[in-house]
Amino acid sequence: MTVSEKSVQTTDDNNEKEDSIGLKTFKLLATIPTYAGVKTFSSETNGDNPSVLSIQVILSQRDLKRKLKRLIVKQLVVSLPTKRSSDTVAKVITSSFLPIDLGDVVLQAESPSGNKLLILRSVSNDKGKKSFVEIWDKGNLKQSIDVTDSHGDFYSDGTFGSLKWAKNEEKAVYIAERKALDEKDEKKCDFVPGWGEKYVNKRVSVIVIVNVLESKVEVLPEFEKIVPGQAFFGPGDKTLIFNGYNREPRYYGIYACINRLVGIYQTKLDGTDLVHLTEQLEHARSPRLAPSEKVLIYYSNPISGPHSYCSELREYNFSTNTHRVIVPIVHTPSDSFQNGFPGIYNDQMARKSFITFDDKEFLIIQSCWRSRGVVLAINLDTGKVQDLTSTGSWSLFIACNNYIIASRGAPNDFPELYIGIVTGYQSDTLKVDWTCIDKPNIEEVEPILSKITWSIIQPIPDNKNLEVIYVKPNETSEHKKPPLIVCPHGGPHGVITADISLSITTLISLGYVVAIVNYTGSTGFGQDSIDALIGKAGDLEVKEVQASAQYFIDNGLVDPNKVIVMGGSHGGFISAHLIGKYPDFYKACVMKNPVLNIGGMATITDIPDWCFSEIGLPYSLTNPPIVKPSDYKLMYENSPINNIDKVKTPTLLMLGSEDKRVPHNDGLNWYYYLKGKGDVEILCKIYKETGHALDSVDAEIFGTDIVIKFLEEKIGKLE
Repeated sequence: MTVSEKSVQTTDDNNEKEDSIGLKTFKLLATIPTYAGVKTFSSETNGDNPSVLSIQVILSQRDLKRKLKRLIVKQLVVSLPTKRSSDTVAKVITSSFLPIDLGDVVLQAESPSGNKLLILRSVSNDKGKKSFVEIWDKGNLKQSIDVTDSHGDFYSDGTFGSLKWAKNEEKAVYIAERKALDEKDEKKCDFVPGWGEKYVNKRVSVIVIVNVLESKVEVLPEFEKIVPGQAFFGPGDKTLIFNGYNREPRYYGIYACINRLVGIYQTKLDGTDLVHLTEQLEHARSPRLAPSEKVLIYYSNPISGPHSYCSELREYNFSTNTHRVIVPIVHTPSDSFQNGFPGIYNDQMARKSFITFDDKEFLIIQSCWRSRGVVLAINLDTGKVQDLTSTGSWSLFIACNNYIIASRGAPNDFPELYIGIVTGYQSDTLKVDWTCIDKPNIEEVEPILSKITWSIIQPIPDNKNLEVIYVKPNETSEHKKPPLIVCPHGGPHGVITADISLSITTLISLGYVVAIVNYTGSTGFGQDSIDALIGKAGDLEVKEVQASAQYFIDNGLVDPNKVIVMGGSHGGFISAHLIGKYPDFYKACVMKNPVLNIGGMATITDIPDWCFSEIGLPYSLTNPPIVKPSDYKLMYENSPINNIDKVKTPTLLMLGSEDKRVPHNDGLNWYYYLKGKGDVEILCKIYKETGHALDSVDAEIFGTDIVIKFLEEKIGKLE
């Protein structure tokens, strides 16, 4: 199955005629923008007339010519039914798409009244970078405060960043990097690490208060042992509440790691009288003030061990200073508990995440339920959990007033934007009516997507912790079975949900069948499943992925002589193990930033605790150990490097030069050894200025091209 030449023609690349059909397909798919964020602006209500909601949709768009990703804006105006209306369906009044690039806007936030807009703007030119705080009032720029000399870069990421108004609209708060030290400062040469992969330039954050009335900012003093993030105003605008991340004794990589030493703190507006609200817990994150302002809602889970946990949802009561568990950690899903609910798997709550209906407060969150992304409603009083979604995989953007905005996609469909209107409440359950309000223009890629089907299967019936997302061409030859690409995910405590992937879609369009394996240890299956992999990494999940590949052969679905394994990070770790333990099984292997030698990685990664914990060794975040000879021996024995002598499979190795999580040293050693061994084909590509995810546009384009060519060379060009 291929795309016709006509359907992949573009005019923006002078080298387009030289591209293969596969690369043309990828580039065509890459022109479809995806939803990156949603902001809503005040609705208007006139008597019994429906409310009008203005929605700013932020889209991520690959610019293939400039080789970068841009954020662009689309505007929707939607009418919302009132509670007294018999009509329960939202309707799009107008939809306007102008390619407005957000450009130098870092963050923006509407005031509670809807009359003011606060913008953090970072402007770069030949003279350097300037930072401004802008305050707009009813469309007019009222204040522009130059904060270049007050602090470093604004923080806009999901872990630390925030921009929040006080309810009285006299102040606002945000997070920024502290001001760079003066060249004469005696501490200018002090070692200050960053927060690892993706956050390497974030070191010491500070809370900044915007005084709207006086048109100035105040940078609060640094805290001795913590750095702040996600700051907002407490009840009555009298205090500040924020996450505090421990920076002693070292900074640990924090991206995709929810097992760190972090707590929730409260101070006065000047940063004094620091109180640790969650002192009884080693880990508490993502604080959100409930609409009633009586309680604070947050997540908690153990520290160390696996980087992703099933989290419990907790509540802090301001009047009684007490804590309560609303939703516990789910160890093993059961039909007798919340209809098989597997627990909460979510790094951060949405910045707007509450629905109030009939005086009952609900938290709306995104999570994964086995191999699907879902949107859940949680009754904060009873702890009842409700899945609000249907088929496909969902991502949440906003929950506010009586509406929820989320996207829904599938392996053969780009995400579409939905609004859900809460129309009723009965038997501890919300009634939500979903309406699609926006969808990408996929006319050019529809011929590709329409030829793909998918399903979720369990290759080992008695292993409920193992699922495979099976994606394939819906037209295959009766006489010639397709080749199989087995894709274990990274983490290992992550999950791949049933969403579209440009690279996988491209490979399927060429005739490959893809099996995405969510093995034991994946999130979304209960905490016991996560814990089951600890101490067995390099064995249990490797056997499960191999069994999954064998399932497709045993059922006659694929060509047994054309099986390929492809994975990144821990998926690369599994891939390397497979070609060492089953040297004659795989025809080709593709590894992206793989873990190859745990012991070698332990001293250079931003997550040294991972190297200990996954193979069952203890690790203290407060008293980090060094790698002893006995530790290294165990790490080596559980690493793919232990079986490198047995490798026969032709391999494509892809590395990011700026990878802080799995630095490319061991990848190059793997490459050098096999080159010297001389009887194994090994290719290595390294992408400059690219990190662990290999997600730069340059790496995506050239990476896709080399993978297609490599696989065609090893198994033959597909018809």
